[in-house]
Amino acid sequence: MALLDKLESSKCVETVWGKLIPEKEAYQYAVRQIAAFCANLFQVMRILEPDFEKRTSAICEISYMMNMSASSDLYMQEFFNEWNIPEFCKRDAWLGGIFGDSGDEYENMAGRVIQFTHDRVEKELDTCPWDIVGAELCNMTTAMFTANFDLNSPNGENEVALNMCEARGCGDCHCRVVAERRDVYNLPKQGWLDHMNQPADPVHDTPPERRVKAGQILRNGCYSQAFGEEKSFTWAYRWCMEKGWVWCVAFPLIAIRDMAESDEEFERIFKIVFATAGKNAFIEPFAVEGMRSWLGVPHDIGSNDPRLMGGYIKAVLDTQLVPCFLERFTKEEVVIRVDTETFNGRFPMAPVDELTTGYEVLWHNMVKTMVSAEWSCWFTGKDDEYMDIHIGRKVDKRMV
Repeated sequence: MALLDKLESSKCVETVWGKLIPEKEAYQYAVRQIAAFCANLFQVMRILEPDFEKRTSAICEISYMMNMSASSDLYMQEFFNEWNIPEFCKRDAWLGGIFGDSGDEYENMAGRVIQFTHDRVEKELDTCPWDIVGAELCNMTTAMFTANFDLNSPNGENEVALNMCEARGCGDCHCRVVAERRDVYNLPKQGWLDHMNQPADPVHDTPPERRVKAGQILRNGCYSQAFGEEKSFTWAYRWCMEKGWVWCVAFPLIAIRDMAESDEEFERIFKIVFATAGKNAFIEPFAVEGMRSWLGVPHDIGSNDPRLMGGYIKAVLDTQLVPCFLERFTKEEVVIRVDTETFNGRFPMAPVDELTTGYEVLWHNMVKTMVSAEWSCWFTGKDDEYMDIHIGRKVDKRMV
């Protein structure tokens, strides 16, 4: 038997110490990172607006409006072309299910479409990386789905009653969204807080042994939709790193900012929440050991070394597909240079300056427990083409 001519290969993220993180693992990690940033942001919202109904309605309204306004007739025609939707297929609300299903799969929400017909669409999810955020986001998701259905409706809006009758973020085993045509099922028009009710028809519960833990792009290397069109894993990974920030950070940010009395009050609370999250990230010693193992940190690099934080940040940026390179990487100082526009504007139509603020505060406080309180993290050149992320020693008598 002849030996192989060459080894099989796959894409990887290489850490600063040469440890290889397979592309699929890097993608899973990056998706959960986005979800964690979103979870911190929603904590800010809960401080600013104590009433659940008010804050949920506000982010639902904004998300619906942003989804609707971002889509032109040309955009919708390109959507039909991209997904190979046949000319003889009646183009109305039910096709909006493709938007929701594809977005779920791009973001590693693993499940299946139970029913996809003109009168009813049912989608069941076994996993959701955003299940740590909470019920408001689950409600907000229905507002985005409503926009997807309304965009495809020749009547403009509310052809369907849409219910997320199960949500992992609310403690259910599944996420399950059901869209039922109102005229067929004789259902009333819904308000934003009515989308978590039970559907008219019974749902199908997939047996545990047939449930999945990863989305199609991880299981199959691509996503395939109802009309046979496919998106590659590489395509979906990039899509998620762009659009993932938009729906779970940029859209709700618009509403959350309006909940504060001033920009200064918003920024004050924003920084407090992200600072707390940073300090708690590595409060347990085993968290640091796990990080060292994941990055492949050599044993000769001790516990009080800024390269631990530098290597971690570099890996976070690499898994999120953000171009960056090391300017300095010593036991006295680490400097990582990034493209400022890319860092804030993963999706060019919706740059999010809060990504810079959030990560600067998060990483500054993270280094305090990952390495030592004598180290800090700060950014310079935020208004320039390139921004530098520093990890170094800093003394501040009002240090947070």
